[in-house]
Amino acid sequence: VCTLLFIILILPVALLACASQPQSAPAYFEVTALQVSPSEVLEGQEVTVTASATNTGGMPGNFDEPLLVNGAEASSKVVTIQPGATRTLTYVISTKKSGTYTVSLHNANAKFSVKAMVQKETELKYDNDISKTALWAGYNGGFLIDFTPPNPPFRIDKVRICGGIYGVGWEGKTFELYILDSDMKSVMYNQTYAIAKFPVRGAFPYQPPTWVDFDIPEMNLDGKFYVYLYTSTGEHKGIHVGVDNTVFNDHSQLAQGKPPYLASIPPGNLYPPTIWYADVTKDNWMIRAIGTSLVPAD
Repeated sequence: VCTLLFIILILPVALLACASQPQSAPAYFEVTALQVSPSEVLEGQEVTVTASATNTGGMPGNFDEPLLVNGAEASSKVVTIQPGATRTLTYVISTKKSGTYTVSLHNANAKFSVKAMVQKETELKYDNDISKTALWAGYNGGFLIDFTPPNPPFRIDKVRICGGIYGVGWEGKTFELYILDSDMKSVMYNQTYAIAKFPVRGAFPYQPPTWVDFDIPEMNLDGKFYVYLYTSTGEHKGIHVGVDNTVFNDHSQLAQGKPPYLASIPPGNLYPPTIWYADVTKDNWMIRAIGTSLVPAD
């Protein structure tokens, strides 16, 4: 009887209490501020996609919708978001074909474009063909210059040096040409040449140096590299290199020794201004690297 009275009197009250408590709404997400940066890239380059996801529901939930590029899944992640909270989502993607792409995430969309790339001959240089090479332009050591390809990889084919042979004491000697990695210690190419590879200019009357090409076996360079002309003759005897003074020198140095025991020296620290130019901060070697690289199509 007591049990029956409990069911009759108490259970309806408990059920009424449960029914009166509000139920939390499930997690619900909205995506805003979808952006692609940069909005224009070259083939193979990456873009960064960012967006804000807000949980407007009443319960925690996992946002796990995929990032779509032209309707196909490109990336995905699972992010737990508390009720009323906003999380920033970041994705990094890339494409290999040119065209215009639409990025979609939940209810948001954005666009970016990819430009085509073509192989084109590229000449890396820091001079404008105007040289000054006096009798004192030779050096008992080496001429060091660094290059950074605009769009790696850069396939180097030639090294081009504006130079000539002056003075005496060079006969029968050799010089070396190096291509070094960004640390100036890793040798990627090394070749020894007869010094007469450069044209003999004598001393009087003075004749300007001449561009001489050196073929390089096919080599792909992914970043900064150095070209090092090691003269290995007596000071001011033998190879003199053209010098240009149209821009501030950020790339040309003198050097002593052979890699990996190579010590670089700023030109102005070794010779007085009267040797080349009054402004020793503008002593730029007329040494170039020629090859092919990927560039944007016209």
